[in-house]
Amino acid sequence: MEMSEALPPGDEHEVFTGWVQERGVKINGVAPASFAGRGLGIAAKRKIQVGEELIKVPSSALLTTSSIPAPFRALHGAITTHGLLASFLAFGHPEHLSQYAPWMATWPSPKDFAGSMPIMWSRSVTKTLSRNEYDTETLPSTLGVRPLPPAIGGHWSTIHLWDTLHQSNPGLLTKQEEKFKKDWTRVSSVISGADRGRYMYYWLIVNTRTFYYELPGKKRKMARDDCMALCPFADYFNHKDEGCDVAFVENGFVITSDRDYEPGEEIYVSYGTHNNDFLLTEYGFILPTNKWDSLLLDDLMLNHPTTWQQKKQLERAGYLGNYTLSSAGVCHRTQVAVRMQTLSPYYWRKYVAGADLPPEVRDESKADALIWGRLIEPYLREVESALERLRGEEGMVPEGVSAVLVRRWEQIGELLRVVAEGLREGRGVRLDKGEGL
Repeated sequence: MEMSEALPPGDEHEVFTGWVQERGVKINGVAPASFAGRGLGIAAKRKIQVGEELIKVPSSALLTTSSIPAPFRALHGAITTHGLLASFLAFGHPEHLSQYAPWMATWPSPKDFAGSMPIMWSRSVTKTLSRNEYDTETLPSTLGVRPLPPAIGGHWSTIHLWDTLHQSNPGLLTKQEEKFKKDWTRVSSVISGADRGRYMYYWLIVNTRTFYYELPGKKRKMARDDCMALCPFADYFNHKDEGCDVAFVENGFVITSDRDYEPGEEIYVSYGTHNNDFLLTEYGFILPTNKWDSLLLDDLMLNHPTTWQQKKQLERAGYLGNYTLSSAGVCHRTQVAVRMQTLSPYYWRKYVAGADLPPEVRDESKADALIWGRLIEPYLREVESALERLRGEEGMVPEGVSAVLVRRWEQIGELLRVVAEGLREGRGVRLDKGEGL
């Protein structure tokens, strides 16, 4: 059980708690609190038992696209839910936004996002922010060449990707930037003089604080990415890989305790089965321990002289791409791709079909050596290079940014070493301890 002192969060949070209760939000035995080194969260005010209903938020208290005045919605035409909610918060009429003032006073500041969200570290973004309250001041240009993990940044510093045509990982950050660009392009075309920095701030508010929500009465099923709503008070909950149950019911959201909690203990929900690269990109944090943590291996697995015919075979069999590594080892999809290199076409097809191959045919040591040489060892070199660069830039990159990147790269190295040690112990593969172990 993780315990740290739960401190009063500030007067604005007491005001907000009263505001949500006036709007029908039911709060049972919990309250917002400030936790040293972790920021705001939800704490137990008394002993909580498993199965207790902690929060109930009625649909009428949610901020959805239906909450936005019809003329403002119509002005934007075809736009994502994310983009429209952000535009309303950034550029809606003050009379319409004033009702949300107590809620908005509890949200993170632009400075908070500048220190935690990778999209704010991008040189292409920071150089265009206007000099106003939503500006993050002057961020060092070295952030534009920071060594982000490949799953986030989409590039490698020590590995040349020969097959760029089949490079399947543009990076989580690139995908996020493309989403923002699409929304900003639409908003800036209909809101005269719209400020990009202000819009980005509220776009990140929506990105980090919404819950999955389907608007009632919709004749057509909405795309999953458009099913979102801002949920007052429930957005205080922080994430862990396991947490309280969040249920969307007919008339709102209900959060139920997953276990017993002691007074003062922080209570979490789970945002989903996300690895730390996704959490850092989308929410601006990483977990110290995360049972869902994993690494994407597509670039490394496909970065070798695999013939076009072999890739077609993998595609036809449903095994091209989405190769991952976790603390349990490499996934089955990766094993299938590896076996294409170690088995004859006849036996590979039998392996894919689930046939039990003789040990001398499977030759696990050959497969494990390929996993080490093609996947783990090159990734460990990337880790060492990134850590060397980050530590060499001490003082040039903001301390908080540097610390989270160093810790993420260390986690990646630890994950790789766990799997490498498993290969050594499980099947006797000879791995040179001088090569990253």
